[in-house]
Amino acid sequence: MIPIDPALVQGVDLLSLDAGNTVIFLDHARLAASCEKEGFSASAEALIRAEGHAKVALECGEALDLGWETQVAGTRSWALVVGTMLSRAGLAQARVPAFLTALWEEHRVRNFWTLVPDGLLDAVARVRAAGVRVAIVSNAEGTIASVLERVGLADAFDLVIDSGLVGVEKPDPRIFRIVLDHFGVPAERALHVGDTYATDILGARAAGMRVALIDPYGHFTGRHPDVARVESTAQVADAIVQARRHDAGARGAA
Repeated sequence: MIPIDPALVQGVDLLSLDAGNTVIFLDHARLAASCEKEGFSASAEALIRAEGHAKVALECGEALDLGWETQVAGTRSWALVVGTMLSRAGLAQARVPAFLTALWEEHRVRNFWTLVPDGLLDAVARVRAAGVRVAIVSNAEGTIASVLERVGLADAFDLVIDSGLVGVEKPDPRIFRIVLDHFGVPAERALHVGDTYATDILGARAAGMRVALIDPYGHFTGRHPDVARVESTAQVADAIVQARRHDAGARGAA
């Protein structure tokens, strides 16, 4: 396990979390099955690799932007990620719009990001019990609260911010300031954890927050050495709890 630098978690009063691939993970196998139904064969492993290529493309300004979107707020960002992933997995660019339309219909019924890591719920409960506020900050389509409810996380967080509802999305620092202002927490005492450098890290840094990159598949190997890496949200939550206990013990001994 990657050790966490104590300086990253000491004095944290607000833990801000991305949703996708931070608390609820993409079901690559289900996405692969849906692609197969539409006539494109790509294994779950191939989609995992393509997802990594898509994340790098986003930060390099090379994501596939076909202008696809519906009247639902946030769908263009969704299409940017999913469309780039499909393209990097080998789907011909000309076929991407039709696939986005078909996959969006399925995504609306049952979000593709639904896998909850073991131990996450208990770890979040522990850090909240220690007095830390925990918030979700997600680039989504106005439905992230219902998705969290469906997977048993409806009451796990103190606040859920959905870009499709607030009208601003990462990396715009204003979406992070909504959370900071809501709790009255200074940016330097807040830590944001997410899986995408282009949105999570750049946005939270611009808001003055501490940042950490969660990278379970090694998509950013060799990139961004100045950004702290963490194994999981549960690891971060427990590290914050330990830091608060250490600080309390030090105060008691003084």
